[in-house]
Amino acid sequence: MELTRMEPKTLPLSGIKVVELATVVAAPTCARMLCAYGAEVIKVEALQGDVMRSGGVHEFVPYEDDLNPLFTIHNSNKKFLSLDLKKEKGKTILLDLLSHADVFITNIREQSLRRNGLDYETLKDMFPALIYAHFSGYGPKGPAAQNPGFDITAFWLRAGAVADWQTKDSFPFVPTYAFGDMATSSVFLSGILMALYAKEKTGKGTKVMTSLFANGIWCNAIGVVQTQFERKHLNPDPLRPCDPFSQTYRCKDGRWIGIYCNEYIKDKEKFAKLLGLEDIIDDPRYKDVETLQRTGSIVEITERCNRIFLTRTSKQWREYLSEHSISCEIMMESQEVSQDRQAIENRYMVPVEFPDKGHTTVMMPTPPLAFSRYACRTYKPTRGIGDNTEEILKEMGYSKEEIKALTEANVVR
Repeated sequence: MELTRMEPKTLPLSGIKVVELATVVAAPTCARMLCAYGAEVIKVEALQGDVMRSGGVHEFVPYEDDLNPLFTIHNSNKKFLSLDLKKEKGKTILLDLLSHADVFITNIREQSLRRNGLDYETLKDMFPALIYAHFSGYGPKGPAAQNPGFDITAFWLRAGAVADWQTKDSFPFVPTYAFGDMATSSVFLSGILMALYAKEKTGKGTKVMTSLFANGIWCNAIGVVQTQFERKHLNPDPLRPCDPFSQTYRCKDGRWIGIYCNEYIKDKEKFAKLLGLEDIIDDPRYKDVETLQRTGSIVEITERCNRIFLTRTSKQWREYLSEHSISCEIMMESQEVSQDRQAIENRYMVPVEFPDKGHTTVMMPTPPLAFSRYACRTYKPTRGIGDNTEEILKEMGYSKEEIKALTEANVVR
């Protein structure tokens, strides 16, 4: 029997050229995903660099060029070109790059782009095959169109998610930093990939648009629709959940475990037997979710569940419920995830050694896609501002003398 030789994995987006003019998290992460799967991404930064380069000082992690794990998450494997776009020669270099690019990604506000001749209407006439991907806080129209939008403001606060994750009069839930940015970057990525697919058939570029606000609404879609009817607040009282078997409970060890019941009527008997609540199976007060709420028996059963879950540790409950095919999970802290065996074995987290003096190793999250046939680039720690400026300009045909002159004139760095 002849053995089939395994073909080496290739990068699915090899040959795609991307120019990124974006800062902070969401848009750069979208470009990072394209880069991870083979695209060549040139990140154009101002002479002082992306503000995210120094973001670590606020997040209690290193932020030096040789050890900058937060910046590396969103920018690994990119090439870095530093330009002063206020100078005509800087803008000329950018336009030259765009003339050979498949995709232009930016999160600069529309009015600033128009002022500098980098808006879609201008560039589509110059580069009709270019995919122009624009990311904003609130979308291109409406009273907030030109407002600065960040993860917490546009994605979480404006889209209603934070208010419905807190009990009445309690301190508002504060989301994990950049959670909405990361979710939005994946939607942005899917739009760019659709545009690339269409371009293969038509040869024409297009404008791809998304915003933090749009994605906040989309992620909170069920809540936004639910609250247009009788239920005006999604989580009014921890003792009055919609379903006592889709709730989070504190365990004997002080940790919390969440359980999930797909359908109360169908799963009630199974949950009742597992938790020692057999008396509710035929009790009409526990017939369905509507009855639970109407009679107030939801409070009684939730209080009983609170006491029951305090009889075992979170790990004991997870093992017991998982054995009976109940969806459940312990509420983990972020610091635990980097050592989670499930994450490590699936390469959702990988060790990356940074070239600082101590050769620090950090467990880094990987782009959450895997293919049987295609590969993903290995993490490459990011370096300093303009680290690839000379290399890129040489490839564009600039001589050593011209590059020196541009550097001395503070056009490039």
